[in-house]
Amino acid sequence: MLAQVLVRNDKPGNSFELREVPIPQLNPGQVRIKVSAFGLNYADIMARHGQYRECPPLPAIIGYDVEGVIDEVTPGIVEFKKGDRVFALTRFGGYAQYACTNVEAVGHLAANAPTGEGAALATQCITAYHAAIHCQTLMKGEKVLVHAAAGGLGTSLIQIALWKGCIVIGVAGGKEKAEYLKNMGVQHVIDHHTTSYLDYVRDNLDGRVDVVFDNLGGKSVKEGKSILARGGRIITLGAASISGKKSKLSLVKLVLGFGFFSPIAYLTKSQSLIGVNMLKIADHRRDIIAHEFKEVQKLYEDGILKPHVGKVFEHTQLAEAHAFVEDRHSIGKVVVKWE
Repeated sequence: MLAQVLVRNDKPGNSFELREVPIPQLNPGQVRIKVSAFGLNYADIMARHGQYRECPPLPAIIGYDVEGVIDEVTPGIVEFKKGDRVFALTRFGGYAQYACTNVEAVGHLAANAPTGEGAALATQCITAYHAAIHCQTLMKGEKVLVHAAAGGLGTSLIQIALWKGCIVIGVAGGKEKAEYLKNMGVQHVIDHHTTSYLDYVRDNLDGRVDVVFDNLGGKSVKEGKSILARGGRIITLGAASISGKKSKLSLVKLVLGFGFFSPIAYLTKSQSLIGVNMLKIADHRRDIIAHEFKEVQKLYEDGILKPHVGKVFEHTQLAEAHAFVEDRHSIGKVVVKWE
């Protein structure tokens, strides 16, 4: 099979090589998927820069989410059969024409689903479900602030929050992204290029929000704490603010930006700080992943989760796709297709 192999930590055009590699072999409890498209995520950008600790030693095939058709299943698996169209979460290996994954991390995908929606379901929608439903409970009328709101994850979080009857504050950069959020029905849209979200919350929302979904990391988590209401929750989902910054000083600034705090600071105000790492959930809690795949599939079929595919690249355009995501031009999910 062909695979886009990460061979060095460099700029997008120098980091990958298209290689012929062996088709992966199945382990018990797994399915093999003939991949039609795979998704890009900020973790891929960090892996390319050598900043993602989970990344396998180079050369490596990275990639977390795929869509395609079942090529083979191991004995005992009855939920899927050869030829079924599916979406799946992979533990790397997604940038290839075939990928293997545990059966718990696979869902059925309609034959007429547009290219890319399955990849978004597998990562962004599953992560959003875990963060917004499994880890805590969104209540009707709560004020929910979403950073990077126009991205694939932000889109999914907003759709769940609106479904739950929340008041959503979407933070994104640029007029195009702001318009995208307005069209989604976001009640408070903040273009961080022109407006401080902290000032906006203080001036328009009594200075407090109930929930913050933060995938930026660093100082934004500390800032979120400063506007968090009693009983509020901060859900931290990553550190996209470090993307592309390779110096040790940048990493130190990121860590220091989180601030120093005691659990007492959260206890006295009945607040919560929740960390989400879906790779660890997939590794150690397959029961949770299996449940969430089923629930996300239902929400998608019911029209509550509606992935937005912002751009589809050919596999020969992987470098351009990485640059597009890294430069934060993307709205919704970015995917790369093989065919």
